[in-house]
Amino acid sequence: MLDSTVLIGYLRDTPSVASSLRQRLSDGHTLATTCVNLAEVERGLRPRERRRAAAFLDRLRFLVTDREAARRAGQYQAEWAKRGRTIHTPDALVAGTARAQGAVLLTHNLDDFPMYDLRVEHPTDG
Repeated sequence: MLDSTVLIGYLRDTPSVASSLRQRLSDGHTLATTCVNLAEVERGLRPRERRRAAAFLDRLRFLVTDREAARRAGQYQAEWAKRGRTIHTPDALVAGTARAQGAVLLTHNLDDFPMYDLRVEHPTDG
């Protein structure tokens, strides 16, 4: 599952990100994301990036942020708040969705996803 940072890296032609995604596709992985990530990407798109972004995003599978994912998101926020750390709602929803769907989350911001039961990777690892 692609976090916003990976989507933006691809759309901004970061060679290592494009290469990593091509490799994952050739290894038989499905590329997916969430509506939360779509909203974050849309917010930051430059006008000249919109057409290419739409073409790329239309090819991705969108994982549903369902009740289980939302519960997990709230649990993550509560758990980490007890430790003095804020998990922002968009990140919690992305993490909850990845966990509920059994997906590996690819992100450049590994520190935003400290959850122990979540499989998180940097896009150029693995």
